[in-house]
Amino acid sequence: MTFDAIAGSLNKEGHLTVRGKQFRGEHVHSILKKRLAKEELLNREYPEVRSDVSMEAIDKTILLSDLGFFK
Repeated sequence: MTFDAIAGSLNKEGHLTVRGKQFRGEHVHSILKKRLAKEELLNREYPEVRSDVSMEAIDKTILLSDLGFFK
């Protein structure tokens, strides 16, 4: 289907754009273009990166109870 045909079908079914207007072929083209770009980013293979990172968790409730905040 062409973009105009898809827009016509959406309008016939009563769908509106985000701004409450009827669809045009340009709207459909823009939506599909953005979706394809997003899918390309999500499906892209990224190289694995490793680094020497360590993480330490501190329970602040113990520290604060020693100062008299929690009793």
